[in-house]
Amino acid sequence: MPVDYEKNIILLTCANGKQCNQLIPLLLPKWKHLRLAVNSDSSRQQLLENYAGKSKAHIEVVLADLAQPDDCKRILEGVTAVYHVGPPFHPRETEIGYNMIESALTNNIKHFIYSSVLHPSLRKLLNHDCKRYIEEALIESGLPYTILQPSHFMDLFPIQKILSEEKPVYPARWDPDVPFCYTSLSDLAEASSKIFEQRESHFYATYQMISTSPPMDFRQVCAIVGKVIGKDIKVETTPFQQYVESDPPVEQRFGLRESPYTRDVAQRLFLYYTYRGLVGSPNVMRWVLGREPMGWEGWVRGKMEELGKK
Repeated sequence: MPVDYEKNIILLTCANGKQCNQLIPLLLPKWKHLRLAVNSDSSRQQLLENYAGKSKAHIEVVLADLAQPDDCKRILEGVTAVYHVGPPFHPRETEIGYNMIESALTNNIKHFIYSSVLHPSLRKLLNHDCKRYIEEALIESGLPYTILQPSHFMDLFPIQKILSEEKPVYPARWDPDVPFCYTSLSDLAEASSKIFEQRESHFYATYQMISTSPPMDFRQVCAIVGKVIGKDIKVETTPFQQYVESDPPVEQRFGLRESPYTRDVAQRLFLYYTYRGLVGSPNVMRWVLGREPMGWEGWVRGKMEELGKK
């Protein structure tokens, strides 16, 4: 089915999250019908303020509880393609994924793009393991799909805090000598927008969405950031037990819902990252973008420009 920018309806879930807020501005110039699904009225109001009336696109912001199958069927009605981001660390994330897939089948969706995670086969990481089941269900569903697997987001680095401090300190929550490969949210958004546009050429593909290579630990990252901003960044590590037992609860510190499941996901993640990182290849990201993905130096300069710290 060829792309029709005038008639196709595009649905984004968790539309006020960090991924979709990077993607929406890239979709607005071409796509005329965007449906943005959120689960709170405050998110709905933020999206309307940020995007409604800013382009010729018709923007529909809908409230939905994705844990309810009827809500999933409702928001998918008439939709051509969907970009599904699951609510992070949600105790029913897998169930939500199943609901979206089953509702997409009912509504004859032409393209299901699923933002998963790098290496969902890592069972020790609960936030990875739950996505493994969603990927399996999507692959077996018969829907035309594209699975995207980003790594640790560069944008989680506290650049605004670092820039504001005379003697900046990076608060490491796990061993800062463990190497990672990182994903830029802007790279992921640009790649996702191209996948929406190119549609059939990305059917039935699973892509690692990595920006940086080779693997790099947070001490190395801080050295690069420090060189760009002209400051030495001190790395301080809080021991695992001290960090997870301090107040407020770890879920609150990350803006997550409080539940035993969310607590367990966060604690397992910190402990896992203390011994093992996440590494992958930027080859697919480079191919989809048609350019070199974002490196740390370029990312920092871009953030400084955004923040007026040239």
